[in-house]
Amino acid sequence: MSESVSTTRVESPPDTDRGFLHGRSGLVVSGLLVALGLFLIYGTVTMDVPDTATSPGPQVFPAIIAGLCFVIAVLVAVQLLRTPDEVDLGVDEAGEPNTGTVSNWRSVGITVGSIALFIALLNPLGWVLAGALLFWGVSIGLGGTRYVFDAGVALVMSSVVQLVFSGGLGLTLPGGILAAVF
Repeated sequence: MSESVSTTRVESPPDTDRGFLHGRSGLVVSGLLVALGLFLIYGTVTMDVPDTATSPGPQVFPAIIAGLCFVIAVLVAVQLLRTPDEVDLGVDEAGEPNTGTVSNWRSVGITVGSIALFIALLNPLGWVLAGALLFWGVSIGLGGTRYVFDAGVALVMSSVVQLVFSGGLGLTLPGGILAAVF
């Protein structure tokens, strides 16, 4: 005798209590990029350019970076508005994949906090240490779990940036407590 098993699939109602911003936490990054672009434009426009400056001048690079900030902000926002972040949430009891949107506010918070800490500590600590903290914090915000290794890479990267700016370009970054060394 064969037994016939009837299976019916019950569709769960769509999750209507999720707000529009669910899965769109990356819009914070777009907002920060727009704010950075506006800050760069303000700084570029109000910059005191010496008469001895040669073409293309000191205002070109910040203007390019400001433009790129706006372009990237728009691209990120459009992408997140069209398709919110989806995360594999495993499978349900029937073996069907659970997918949905999720916002990773922890990563956003760590990254934004790292930037705020960098801004606050840049002058007292100097570029090398504050930049290393920034790079390290962002790596943790992006999911890095090798904390000691990431801290070492961050310190090397901020030191290389310091050497390139001071040695190669002749520009000084804040020295902070390491001013005697750099």
